[in-house]
Amino acid sequence: MSDGASAAANTITHIPIVAVGASAGGLEPLEAFFDTAPEHAGWAYIVVQHLSPDYRSMMDELLGRRSHLRIKHIDEGMPIEPDTIYLNRPNMLTKVQQGRFATSAYQPEASLPHLPIDALLDSLVDCDPRQTAAVILSGSGSDGTKGAMALHKCGAAVLVQSPAEATFSSMPRSVLTSGAVDRVMKADMMPAEIAAIFEHGKYDSAEAMPFDEDSANTILRLLERHHHVDFSAYKPVNVERRIERRQHLRGFRTEEEYRQLLLSDPAALDELYQDLLIGVTEFYRDPDAMLELRTRVLNELAVNTPEDSHLRIWVPACASGEEAYTIAIELSEALREANINRKFRIIATDVHRGSIERASAGVYSEEAMANVPEALRQRYFVHHRGKYIVDQILRQKIIFSVHDVLSDPPFMHLDLISCRNLLIYLNAAPQARVISMFLFGLRRDGYLLLGPSESLGKFNQEFRTVHSRWRMYQKATSKKIIDPSVLERKAPVAPRSLAVKRDRTTIPTHPHSVLGDIAELRNRETLVKSYDALLKRYAPSSILVSAEGLVLSWFGAASMFIDTLNNLADWTVEEIVHPDLHFTINVGMEKLRQGQLETYTRGVSVDMGNGEMQNCTVQIEPLDQISKTRFMLVGLKLEGELLPSEADDGDAALVDTSGEDSSLLARRIQELERDLRVTEETLQHVTERLEASGEELQASNEELQASNEELQASNEELRSSNEELHAVNEELVTVSGDHERKIDLLSDLMNQTEMAFQLMTVGVLVLDDEGRIRRFSRLLTNSFQLEGHDVDRHISIVGPRLDFVDLTKMAKKAMESDENIEASGQFRDAPLTVVARRFHNSDSLELRSGVVIVFQGLPER
Repeated sequence: MSDGASAAANTITHIPIVAVGASAGGLEPLEAFFDTAPEHAGWAYIVVQHLSPDYRSMMDELLGRRSHLRIKHIDEGMPIEPDTIYLNRPNMLTKVQQGRFATSAYQPEASLPHLPIDALLDSLVDCDPRQTAAVILSGSGSDGTKGAMALHKCGAAVLVQSPAEATFSSMPRSVLTSGAVDRVMKADMMPAEIAAIFEHGKYDSAEAMPFDEDSANTILRLLERHHHVDFSAYKPVNVERRIERRQHLRGFRTEEEYRQLLLSDPAALDELYQDLLIGVTEFYRDPDAMLELRTRVLNELAVNTPEDSHLRIWVPACASGEEAYTIAIELSEALREANINRKFRIIATDVHRGSIERASAGVYSEEAMANVPEALRQRYFVHHRGKYIVDQILRQKIIFSVHDVLSDPPFMHLDLISCRNLLIYLNAAPQARVISMFLFGLRRDGYLLLGPSESLGKFNQEFRTVHSRWRMYQKATSKKIIDPSVLERKAPVAPRSLAVKRDRTTIPTHPHSVLGDIAELRNRETLVKSYDALLKRYAPSSILVSAEGLVLSWFGAASMFIDTLNNLADWTVEEIVHPDLHFTINVGMEKLRQGQLETYTRGVSVDMGNGEMQNCTVQIEPLDQISKTRFMLVGLKLEGELLPSEADDGDAALVDTSGEDSSLLARRIQELERDLRVTEETLQHVTERLEASGEELQASNEELQASNEELQASNEELRSSNEELHAVNEELVTVSGDHERKIDLLSDLMNQTEMAFQLMTVGVLVLDDEGRIRRFSRLLTNSFQLEGHDVDRHISIVGPRLDFVDLTKMAKKAMESDENIEASGQFRDAPLTVVARRFHNSDSLELRSGVVIVFQGLPER
């Protein structure tokens, strides 16, 4: 290239470029955009649409009515000039190379749908990013997403039409999901924003406002109410940064303005929700980490796990599923190389339902598969129409489910948990809670994989380090340790200082209500302490027992017969009361259950150990036999101590009714044995029924699997057909919009033509080559009583009748000649001239040839 040409190219490339991508429903936002677009700013506008190859677009005429900018259709080698709108041609890909346009026709073997917007945006990455902007308007599909990501990465501005405003929101929403967006707004506001970006840059620090914590807390509370996720567990810095980013994308200067939008627009709230979750993942992320996981963990699990057991793996916060599929591929490869046919199941969870749905579909683009080796692509994926679909055998080994790792219970009996780059976004307390859940769910010697910047914290002693750099650990204990905070809150709570959860109802924190709750708790605690003091001082040595054998409390010297050193969860008579007292207390419980308990006493000798025996009198009396839960008090009188019930009567003689007691318990034992036999027989019958049902379910499962495979094949075919229909639908919507505008233009033109004919007192009659009427002007309707149903009828039947000329013969003569046939005479006492001439119309499929008869001098009435 010569120095002059090089200089010219450099000059051209410095022209600010605004690339506009639109598809179905894009006509209205394009008109709104160019209504406010500057005409002397020196910008070059490149508009790319999805156009039908068989239809001539009228976009140049439509935009010409909205803007005075020059409008050109793009041709090969055309230079880019300022203050010009460039329109793409049908069936052509458009790119920008060194300040000029390069075009190429679609290849027949190219995959559908075509992506002309991506092609243009990808070619703009070499332009000056400070003077380049991409605009994505209404449309179906995802065209423009890849190109927007490339431009956003190099620093160019990307603006997206608000999905709520777009007639078809698929294209704008796809770009929004990718995160490659700098502004989200209405189409008519974009030109002014682009001008500000070209002048000041994408991020104007002068406009930054201080972060409003109250507004941010309100936003988090709003998110929790709509999406049931507690973002107070996330680090405030990350949360604030994401709110500020989304606020900036929406073009608001303060959090309060943005908060008002969130209150009124659920779509904007959902955008922020997805942004806060930070769903970043990819196939074979950190290849070295995956290599170590395969070598040190997956190979070990494949070889050394018992053959009759299934491997269970959990991948929390799986986002769009790439991590789960990667582990499934590597474990399948490990089993294949070891020649072991062992089943495994991977449970992949995420709190965001949209991510789970995308992961469950198992469809990925070619860009997403960049890190997957070619051999594994062919073995575990099916390539179809430019997409990679996960093989069904591999897909059936993974369960995708919506699950909140911060609040929902963990999965159990796990051999491996892979949770990378989640803990770094959480505060210290939620981090400890999550790791304790992992520790609770893992088997003994199970493995845990964390991100390279994450650690175990206070649970470090419970794991052995497998690989320190990639944070691989192995559980070194059999204990099921649960962080106390897990027991304190079973469901997500509102952000601190924001709200208090009660019975799933959000109660706004008010200083008086909080102080009232605290006062109530203090009063209750004081009252309980007072009751304890009263019982210790005045209650006799006794044990409080329920009819079911639960020990509720004990008082005084009775504590010497209670053993709670093992800290058992169930405090029952059999577990914590001295064995020598069991018989007497069991008799009392049986009588209490039968409603026959009356106060009675028994003498008992209790072995206190070291050969010492303690004689005591046991007095059992019912406390309450009316309420649903019944209690009895087991009083204990040691040698030299009086029971309260004997204070007035003196020493009571011990009644020896051990025979009656034994008989009572024997009957109870017989009843329990009979119930046990009935239960065993029932269980045997149920077991047989379950085995039969299991066989039926197995057969049904096999049938369902076969049906599922057929449905999956049908689903793939329908998905392919759906993509083609989307492409056709976009073209039809575009053509329909152009047709509507063209019809409006033709209607205006017809009205104007009729008005001109009336002013010139001229009537026009159009005949086809066989003499049938095809159309006529309005003056003929008034003068010769022609009506709409006369169209397609022969002129000899319904045509005008004149005394001085036969129109039928005149038309026939005109058809045989290329000259004007003229006649003059009187009509309604006024001169009238009739001229007939043959015409040819090679462009019209409806009327290729015929005769036009013009009546000059017709009266208006």
